[in-house]
Amino acid sequence: MVHQVPAGCLRPRQHTRNGDIEDVLRRIAVALARQSWLRKLVISTPGVRDLAWRFVAGEDLDAGIVTLRRLASRGVGATLNHVGTHVHDAGQARAATDDLIVAIERIRAEGLAASVSVKLTQIGLDIDGDLCRSEFRRVLDAAAANDVFVWTDMEESPYVASTLAIFDEMRAAYGRDRVGIVLQAYLRHRPGDLEGEIAAGSRIRIVKGGYWEAPEVVHRVQAEIDQAFNHDVRVLLEGGHQPAIATHDPVVIGAVRRIVRERAIELGSFEFQMLYGVRADLQDQLVRDGFQVRAYVPYGGDWFFYFLGCIRQLPGGFVRRVKARFAARRRRPA
Repeated sequence: MVHQVPAGCLRPRQHTRNGDIEDVLRRIAVALARQSWLRKLVISTPGVRDLAWRFVAGEDLDAGIVTLRRLASRGVGATLNHVGTHVHDAGQARAATDDLIVAIERIRAEGLAASVSVKLTQIGLDIDGDLCRSEFRRVLDAAAANDVFVWTDMEESPYVASTLAIFDEMRAAYGRDRVGIVLQAYLRHRPGDLEGEIAAGSRIRIVKGGYWEAPEVVHRVQAEIDQAFNHDVRVLLEGGHQPAIATHDPVVIGAVRRIVRERAIELGSFEFQMLYGVRADLQDQLVRDGFQVRAYVPYGGDWFFYFLGCIRQLPGGFVRRVKARFAARRRRPA
């Protein structure tokens, strides 16, 4: 059973008793995400909406473009993402493609150094593979006409094989400098995907992974995920084509700095990617040090589900505060 929670914002469990508490809290968050009444309440609550705009550019493309300009003024690039996933109506899939094309054309018209990302379930993968391919070609035709790069986001584990198959077709048709793929380091049983895509010359964004899945599918102990991610980062830096390393972890970033020095790797041959609204200070420091940095910028009316995953990034950590209160109660004498 796979629970759909936005990737990128959730952190894996720690190998402690508190990790069990975090598991429970995550499950509660997943259950709440399914409640339409809660979505309506959150969307209509001004304070919560204001908080959401820390992680989401806004509800429309204009807001996304404004955010891209602000990032550019700091020397930070961007990947624009119209939030949405798991469309089950062909008309909605085509409409999502239309929205992506408009965003691509707007990026070119504004002269912005931005890419876009697409989830294949947003453009028809849950409906029909051929429909998805057709819509993806429409996106990539527009990207080629406007010289915009497209990232193919990776989704839950049941979609990995089909996503890679469609991506490989599109890379062969449009070229590695037009479309790239996201790979998740925490998957247990796909050790050959990274090496295979490197051998094919693909441009790869490596992430730790953030979907809530069963332990037989993904690593869920932090140390195991870190080990897998660090391995993949080193492999990409040493043999990948313009890889993107998606992390906010200062330890990982420090390790990358050491590899770059030891191997005399050019700073322009890869980039760091981070979530919009998370560690702007670290982004700015990396830019000052000569690294390429890109922020993942979501926008759109379905921001609620993305935001629910990102509340863990609040100062002090929402979940950590709840865990601390829970632990304090357990310590109280009877």
